Amino acid sequence: MHSLQIHVEKLFAKYKSSRQIEELKWEVLSNLEARVADLVADGMPLEQAVKKATDQLPSVDSLVGESRSVYVLAFWQELLQRALLYTLVAWIATMPLRIWGMGISVNHGLLVLCLLEGIVYAVLLRSKRLSAAAKKSELNLRTAFLLRKIGWSLWALYMAVSFAYTTAIHFASHIWFARAVSLSGPYQFATVAVEYVLPAVSIIVPLLLHALPEAIMKCEAREEE
Repeated sequence: MHSLQIHVEKLFAKYKSSRQIEELKWEVLSNLEARVADLVADGMPLEQAVKKATDQLPSVDSLVGESRSVYVLAFWQELLQRALLYTLVAWIATMPLRIWGMGISVNHGLLVLCLLEGIVYAVLLRSKRLSAAAKKSELNLRTAFLLRKIGWSLWALYMAVSFAYTTAIHFASHIWFARAVSLSGPYQFATVAVEYVLPAVSIIVPLLLHALPEAIMKCEAREEE
């Protein structure tokens, strides 16, 4: 099957290497190998089977930007499960930040969000049991990867702006006039530290966007199903 691997590498040669491309290459190669194995099992010579399988391969351009038919309920259930997990971890992680007013609000907000996500997740689980023939919808894999990239970029920008803003609020005058930074005690130090750390809770958003492509591929409705 080494010739199939070489063939797939040539097909994707014009695309810049990325996780998306690597995953598609692996998927195309797996499908080709399975197709060739079926043809050989039916009595076709190996070389002929390889040629027939590669000739029947769809355009790589369409594969890169293709839409996937996805079971809608399973897809949202997968995302809700991830959201509930990430929110629960964030809620536990922010417990020590309750020393500060905004830390208390964020921790309470995350708890409420956990409860809401848990309720919706339970409803989706019941809906899936009641509807064995789950509805399908077309989702674009390339868009999912693009959203993931944009999500991480915007989050990194937000964190940079948040860091600069907090620094400007507390230390701009010290930096501008070259004065030594002065924190009156442990409580003030903790207050400033919480202001730096708290925005990191928003990482839940890019993490969820990061899970989009994987959820689409995991919940894809295949023809044999």
